[in-house]
Amino acid sequence: MKTFGISLAARCCAAFCCVLSVCISACSCSLKNEDKAGGDLIKAARQEYCGLDSAKVIMTNENTGEAEQTFTFKYDEKDVLMFSYYGKSENSEYAQYNNGTECFTYDNGEYIHSVRGDDDFVRYTRAVTHPQADEGLLIYEPKYIVSDSSETDDSGIEHITHVYDAEKIGAEVEHGDVTDFCVDYYFDPDGSLLYFVETTTADEDGEEVTYPYKVEITERNSVKDVENTTEPFRDK
Repeated sequence: MKTFGISLAARCCAAFCCVLSVCISACSCSLKNEDKAGGDLIKAARQEYCGLDSAKVIMTNENTGEAEQTFTFKYDEKDVLMFSYYGKSENSEYAQYNNGTECFTYDNGEYIHSVRGDDDFVRYTRAVTHPQADEGLLIYEPKYIVSDSSETDDSGIEHITHVYDAEKIGAEVEHGDVTDFCVDYYFDPDGSLLYFVETTTADEDGEEVTYPYKVEITERNSVKDVENTTEPFRDK
């Protein structure tokens, strides 16, 4: 299992077996920080995502067609974040629900409840938000991109590909060693993000294995209720 994108801060799902984390270098050549193909579109999509009042993010394993992770969030009238998460892999299962006052977490058989004021409780707001509700969900680190391209098909869909230096971007998998990591973005003719695909390639005991995950941002500004994804595990 992998998290949504490259995490730029500690995620609530720190127990995930497959984590992608960025090790941001303090020094870099200015040339490497220049925009790559489709940079303006991606940066606009990142800003748009940050400005949403609510959304549901679905991450689908394209090898199986199964949605392995979902993240739903909604800000209230005071910009306090309510969110829920569910994710699973072959060896782990994790769920979390946080309404700004209480937090419920299920982590591989352990059920945890915390409330505001507890040492381990985190209250997120729009100013200090959850990493998965922030622009970092949409990966764009030009200085770590080693190859980039953009093409538009006959229907006007623009396909942007960024191949990253897997080691520098901090890509990891549950088993084996990462050899490649790339992100493919798809935009409609109006420049709106349709979805993106993160693909991690790894060497597992001499065998090349590819993990492609499609990420869709759905129910934009239309989430009515945030489901407590830990409820099914309360009595386990």
